[in-house]
Amino acid sequence: MVHPIILFYETNIKSIKGGGLKILTKIENAFAALFFLVGIGISLYSVFMRYVVGQSQSWATEIFTMMLVWAIFIGFSTALRDDSHIAIDILYDRVPAAVQKLFEIITVLAGIGFSIFFIVAGIDMTSTAYNQGINTIDVGFPIWINYLIMPISGVLLLIRFIEKGVKIFVNNKQSENEEGA
Repeated sequence: MVHPIILFYETNIKSIKGGGLKILTKIENAFAALFFLVGIGISLYSVFMRYVVGQSQSWATEIFTMMLVWAIFIGFSTALRDDSHIAIDILYDRVPAAVQKLFEIITVLAGIGFSIFFIVAGIDMTSTAYNQGINTIDVGFPIWINYLIMPISGVLLLIRFIEKGVKIFVNNKQSENEEGA
């Protein structure tokens, strides 16, 4: 008999992964690349203007910084999705599979907690900056827009940690079913 969680995963989560998460992956990749390339382009423009033309462009630093911060914060989620984060696995590789599974669960739960904190803190920062009407110094750009990346990246991280948690649980249930069969 198939466990109800596996049945739910097979009928619902896999279809989301096939559709919704693939679309999310494409959006993440596109925006991270866009922000990175625009940021690098503005940086190159600024260097050219300062050292070749002799005219400093103070606005360029603000925009460059914002673009790269947005690219990096979206990159947190893409690195988690692709298992590209730095991992110290000296202890992990030396413990039994059951303890490894426990480590994975603890990691996912801590990641979900961190993601929720990031969302809440990001919303608080963004709403405070919005309510105070704070703008950047050189461009006069509303700073709350810069801060929006915090709750956005928190939501992206939360989605990816939940995805990892579901995979851990489903893989565990599938192995139990295979052993019982």
